[in-house]
Amino acid sequence: MTQSASAGVDRAHDVFALTRRLLATETPRFTGEHGVEVHTLVSADHVPLYLFAAKSLARCWPEVTPVVHDDGTLGPRDTARLRRHVPGVRVIGRAEADERVEALLGDRPTLAAVRRNNVRVLQLVDYFLLSEAPSVVGMDSDVVFLSRPHTLVEWAGTASGERPDFCYSPEFGWEPQGVHWIADRLPGTPYVPYMCCGFTAVDTARFFDADFLEHTLASLPREISFAPRYVTQMAYSLLGGRLGAERTRDLGEPYRSGRLAWLPAVEDRVICHYFASHERATAHDNLAEEAPLLARALTG
Repeated sequence: MTQSASAGVDRAHDVFALTRRLLATETPRFTGEHGVEVHTLVSADHVPLYLFAAKSLARCWPEVTPVVHDDGTLGPRDTARLRRHVPGVRVIGRAEADERVEALLGDRPTLAAVRRNNVRVLQLVDYFLLSEAPSVVGMDSDVVFLSRPHTLVEWAGTASGERPDFCYSPEFGWEPQGVHWIADRLPGTPYVPYMCCGFTAVDTARFFDADFLEHTLASLPREISFAPRYVTQMAYSLLGGRLGAERTRDLGEPYRSGRLAWLPAVEDRVICHYFASHERATAHDNLAEEAPLLARALTG
């Protein structure tokens, strides 16, 4: 056996062992007592990644309610697996979401069209229109929790109006791509420049404004508002900017977005985001490359 073939066998064995550990790890039951829903857009390919996210969340913050949004690729087996391994998860099917959200966006044709043509916009619209809780955490499927999020626990326990309306994972050390494109087209429009929409905490009623989004997207050229990437990130940035600095909060280094290898080693790191790289072809590749991190996420 060649050295590369041997390495491939070892990687496959590591992924198999990690997956067995994932499936064998019992998920603490989510209680929902903090009045927070954690929403994630999930594809069929990313179901294993989401299970790491959800199980690490349950280990560190079980007082929330997990909600999965089907990106249109989840099948019955995927849904069954999610419900089996994440007790209490609410799964919103794509067909159900489309029917409900289309009705709610009936008088906002541009926002509805952008959502219809860009699956990522479900993270911007559906998380809030389909929430059943006053507080929403938006979490990408490639986020894992490493410790209890004390800042967010305190935020969840603070009354609306007495806490920030928008808390976000900072993204710095490199220029966030695309976050300023809309703002550049609308001089004077405030926005949050160094943020990542892959992990946010939001007071829904105060943060989300469909009319603002409709007006903003309708005023832009189609190559911006209908761009396949970054529209969601830019829209979050603008929604945060319109609130003013006193109503937004940078969650700081413990919540900073970036793969673990990019970030400084700090003892109080709460999340790791971007462990799933677009440079890797499949979820299997991500599991192979990030096995130590994911094993840590399961047990602390």
